[in-house]
Amino acid sequence: MSQDRWIALCHHCSDPRYVEDTDKYKDLRRLLEDQSEEGLTLVSQHRRRSREVVVERIFVETKRRADELEHILCRDRYPATSIHGDRTQAEREEALRDFKMGARPILVATDVAARGLDISHVNHVINYDLPHNIDDYVHRIGRTGRVGNLGTATSFVNESGRPILRDLWALLEENEQEVPELVHVPHARCYII
Repeated sequence: MSQDRWIALCHHCSDPRYVEDTDKYKDLRRLLEDQSEEGLTLVSQHRRRSREVVVERIFVETKRRADELEHILCRDRYPATSIHGDRTQAEREEALRDFKMGARPILVATDVAARGLDISHVNHVINYDLPHNIDDYVHRIGRTGRVGNLGTATSFVNESGRPILRDLWALLEENEQEVPELVHVPHARCYII
């Protein structure tokens, strides 16, 4: 893994901040534990077997990263599963069934899961790895807030994500969303957003 600094770009946040590469997973865990608008956390909802489980979809760029992140989340007692192109049809069906039924309300996925899957109850999409183009970004975040429901999208951005930032800013402006201010950080290989 590179030593780039990461940035948490929260479209709903007023406090975007640096996330060191080595702390990226820790910040993801913090996101998973944060209180939802209803005042319940993902983990507490799952443990109580509530019907209103917050479901998360985490997008990554590689199949290997999907497997690694699923393993680490499960090790840390987060009910996660993953889906990507190297999974058998039976494995993909099992992962989707577990996700849809709430048995594993965290789905780590590559872009294979960004298109064509209609899952209406996704509350939060996390771009752990930012996609390479704005169309993939739109398809990813389009997995949340479906059928008139509200949803949240959070993205981690580093230097490799800079090529789509201009398109992202235009998309946010077009949809009358707050556009985070770019602030140059000396000696960093990225910007705070």
